[in-house]
Amino acid sequence: MNAAPHVRLAARSRIVVVADPDRHVHALRQLRRALGNRQIDVVDVASAAETAGDLHVVLADPTSPEMAGLANPTEIAALPDDGFLLRSGSRDGRPTLLAAGGGRPGVIHAVNELAARHLTPVGDALQVAAVDVRHVPALAYRSFWTWDHSTNWQVEQIGLQDIGVLNYYAKPPEGFLADYKRLVDFMSLHRIGGVTIYGFLRDSHGGIAAAQELCRYANERGVRILPGIGVNSYGGIYWEGAHPYNLSTWLRAHPELRMKLDAPPQFDIAGFPQLVYPETPYADAACPSKPESARFHEDAIRWLVETFEVGGVNFELGDYGSCQCADCAARRADDPNWAMRSMQTLLPPLFAAARAGRDDLWLVNETYNDGILDLERLEPLRALPDDVIQQFTITRSYWPRVQRELTREHVARLPRSTNVLNTLMGSQWQGERYALVARRWAEMTQLVAGAGMRGATIWGEVGDFSTVNEINYLAFARFGYEAGLTWERFVNDDLAPLLGGSEAAARYLALLETPETAAPLARAAGEAREIAAAQSGDAYRRWVWLQNRLHRKRAMLPA
Repeated sequence: MNAAPHVRLAARSRIVVVADPDRHVHALRQLRRALGNRQIDVVDVASAAETAGDLHVVLADPTSPEMAGLANPTEIAALPDDGFLLRSGSRDGRPTLLAAGGGRPGVIHAVNELAARHLTPVGDALQVAAVDVRHVPALAYRSFWTWDHSTNWQVEQIGLQDIGVLNYYAKPPEGFLADYKRLVDFMSLHRIGGVTIYGFLRDSHGGIAAAQELCRYANERGVRILPGIGVNSYGGIYWEGAHPYNLSTWLRAHPELRMKLDAPPQFDIAGFPQLVYPETPYADAACPSKPESARFHEDAIRWLVETFEVGGVNFELGDYGSCQCADCAARRADDPNWAMRSMQTLLPPLFAAARAGRDDLWLVNETYNDGILDLERLEPLRALPDDVIQQFTITRSYWPRVQRELTREHVARLPRSTNVLNTLMGSQWQGERYALVARRWAEMTQLVAGAGMRGATIWGEVGDFSTVNEINYLAFARFGYEAGLTWERFVNDDLAPLLGGSEAAARYLALLETPETAAPLARAAGEAREIAAAQSGDAYRRWVWLQNRLHRKRAMLPA
């Protein structure tokens, strides 16, 4: 293929796009935005040679017909689902761009890369740069973790919550889609592949219809929806509502299958005050030793996968405590590692039920907090299927030890080869919901990739209108996708355009960490005001947000 010169597109230029309009609907949407009001004609491969245009753009994935002269089909087939090629050249004597991905996400990422880095306005014209790039993510699995009630991306609505367990949904019914569609848009743009949602199904925010709409919206944009499922807890498959697969509904009909607890459920995380759960049906749990409980969850998983276009399922066994019935007590007496052994017993039939419906799902097993370095405790996980994603969660207090001890040698000894690291750092459970944790998340993704793990998960509940959270998410997204990225290049390439330049971005990061005493906060707010005066548009908005944050901290100091 001959390298193409730069192409300049006038305002009246015609662009011919070779694409599947159904499969590539969002990539086409993004391409239209990038090319402005220029005429775009979408054609199939057979019509491409006969259709004249100032530029041809080919959107392709492994299911697309071969376009000779642009890329070897095996080159595209070798890409992971969210890897991509962006290549300029010529075909049939016409300037051509190939935007190819290993799957729908990769095609979207290729178009977004074109828009962000390779199109330059020149007066009324648009210059398209010659390009030949191939990107494969450093981490295969990059995801957000959320609860529905505390996911606040549409901030102009009532009922916002920042924290809680066993929560009712306080927002209007339409708030669920308003929040999660904004979240999905951000994820699609910044190459974050999936989002776990606990509270995926509630009657109070639209039930089945709203959940189906969200899955459709996310699939178009190359983002996987992973319902969070409590096995024998957390409402089961249907968190809240009068539905046969809601756990409380089922237990009311089968009270003999309830979990027997010797104390009220409570929530324990290192460094966080203890929370005791209120008395509520949300705390209902089923006995894990009863075969009827297992059959209920298998049937429910089959229904879930058949009813919704989900991209995976996140499984938890719940943290309400241990069942004190005679059957469970006897099993614990025989096995001191029963908490982990229960995964070995309960989960394989549920994984099989999900796989029977779809073979491309991300099936994630949550192994709970601060245990990734304890190989003996994790030994029961060897019985789980190798394609199940083991998720190891860490807290801030455990992080220094992980930095020292999570090596390639240790990861090679973990029970399964498909594993990811989840962190509570940057969440309300560590007192960091609105804290700057971007460097820690960047370091975490690099550590995980270097040690041979497959992915990372962070909490993504706070909307990107909060600039500090936007910065945190961008660090996670960029370092999780690009191996070898440096902090300096991240600041210069990603933050500088948002904040008014590299020097302004460096000052923004520094001011976010101003000591929380009156005089430094006052000085920082004054400096932020001065820098804001030189900004415009969204950069100005982000500097105003910082001023508000600094003034708020100062106003909340003790008198």
